[in-house]
Amino acid sequence: MQIESVLRSILVADPDVAALIGARAYQMHLPREPTFPAVIYQMISRPQDGLTGIVQARMQYTCMAESWRGAADLADAVRCALHGYRGVRDGARIEQVRYLGQHDDHDETTGIYWIPVDLSVTYLEV
Repeated sequence: MQIESVLRSILVADPDVAALIGARAYQMHLPREPTFPAVIYQMISRPQDGLTGIVQARMQYTCMAESWRGAADLADAVRCALHGYRGVRDGARIEQVRYLGQHDDHDETTGIYWIPVDLSVTYLEV
């Protein structure tokens, strides 16, 4: 299983995240008529050590809502669910998930607020 799917399963299983979005976590783009709040996730980079096989991926989780408070609450829940995670799950040994930062944004046309949350994920495919 790809690390993106592994992390998605961890994310939507978290009770605080699930209370806000249910299963509305989508890879790279929203569905045609989205319900908010929601999360879009994508891999930004995936360098791998040629000797050890350890991957140091950078993931981004864009937390979207119809209000800034909704986006901020979702970003906090995503950060808390993933930051510090370690364990073996679905064919990946996750050594560390580390919070790297975030920023606020808003689309004047749609009225949607979003906060991209950046995380570093160190893992080994087993």
